[in-house]
Amino acid sequence: MTNFQTTISRTGFYVSLISYVVFWVLDIFQSGFVARTFSVHIFLLSAILFGIWWAIVVKEYTERPWLEMILALILGILLSVLTWIFGEGLGMFRLLIVIIAFLTPLLFLRLLRD
Repeated sequence: MTNFQTTISRTGFYVSLISYVVFWVLDIFQSGFVARTFSVHIFLLSAILFGIWWAIVVKEYTERPWLEMILALILGILLSVLTWIFGEGLGMFRLLIVIIAFLTPLLFLRLLRD
């Protein structure tokens, strides 16, 4: 029974997450294309619920430290770019805060591993 639940919850998570991203991007390209019909956040809610269910029923967790590091680096770069774009009013502290924004995901990853 657990293998069946794992398969259903994993499939539901992936389908909900991919649907959320696709409909969100469609709504960005053509404003109101999806938002006038329904809220795309329904897919986000279902992805969260399926993800929680999947985390509960999974028996074996495969740790992938290289993937975690790559995701932390991508998130750090994204945060740095966003901080640089929206941080015009920070003056001379702009570069320091961009560096802190880049290092924050890496610090969180290290804290989570310890």
